Formats: sequence, C-alpha cells, structure tokens
Amino acid sequence: MHIFAYLDPGSVSAALAAVLAGIAGIGAAIRTFGSNLKSKLMFWKKDEPAPESAATAATADTPEDKPAEQ
Repeated sequence: MHIFAYLDPGSVSAALAAVLAGIAGIGAAIRTFGSNLKSKLMFWKKDEPAPESAATAATADTPEDKPAEQ
C-alpha cells in the first residue's frame, strides 16, 4: 500500500506564518508582562535601592577633576 502525501506551497507558507506569529506573540507577551511575571515568581528576592553615598560620590566634582583655570 502506497501513501501519497501532498503539501502545496500555500499550506506550507500558512503553517510557517502561524509558527512565526506564535513566536512573535510569545515575545510580545514576555516583553509586556515579563517584569510583572518575574517579580511574582521571584517573590523571595527584595529590591534593594542603590546606596546614595556611592551614587553621589561618583557624580560629585572634586578639585582634582576640574581643569586648572587661568
């Protein structure tokens, strides 16, 4: 018994378009809801704010950083 299968180019392109649309949809959902989902899944980790002393020390102008004025 011989089984002959035929897939025309239209059905293959429709299946490929469906797969690519699914991948794009998953990517859009992760980009949209990813941070919210991550915060719910990682409930045991708490966000700690950056220490202000390190942030202000990096931006503060010290006399050594300034060029000599003439």
